[in-house]
Amino acid sequence: MSGPCKRELVLALRPSCRGIAYVLFRGPGSPVQWAVKDVRGGATDDVRFSAMRKIVDEHQPDVLVLEDCTSTDARRGKRMWLAQQKVETYAISQTIEVCCYSRKRIRECFKPHRAMTRYEIAKVIATQIHALSHRLPPVRKLWMDEDSRMGLFDAASLVLTHYWDGSQPPSERRASHGT
Repeated sequence: MSGPCKRELVLALRPSCRGIAYVLFRGPGSPVQWAVKDVRGGATDDVRFSAMRKIVDEHQPDVLVLEDCTSTDARRGKRMWLAQQKVETYAISQTIEVCCYSRKRIRECFKPHRAMTRYEIAKVIATQIHALSHRLPPVRKLWMDEDSRMGLFDAASLVLTHYWDGSQPPSERRASHGT
């Protein structure tokens, strides 16, 4: 990963059917906090939004990074998309910059590392960010459910893509800015 070194707080949220994974970074190789929060209560978009809003309020980031659910390669359900739209609107109202990256853009970021699948990207992240290396789940077999820890690496891939894309103007990053 190359690009400008920013010292701002960058938070990535990655909702899933089980909960919300998040990572908070202070710089490209400096994770501050990470967790996977279970979401109870029917997992409606309102419940997910409330959980994500609480994480945003708790950490007060300078930048919020999300997956671009509008891209053609996005595989997100409508409830995930609605919750993410709500948290994006909320962050903008709190004057937090919001950047969204597609899975395609993330793969382009990790292409120099020969990592194209989510697991290969997670392995690259685990080798570069030692604080997360112990969280790398084993390779998933076809009959296995996805390990919830993969959400952490999905969120980290969003943050690292943000840092890598930092030299591009926000309009090319599909960014939204608070006023």
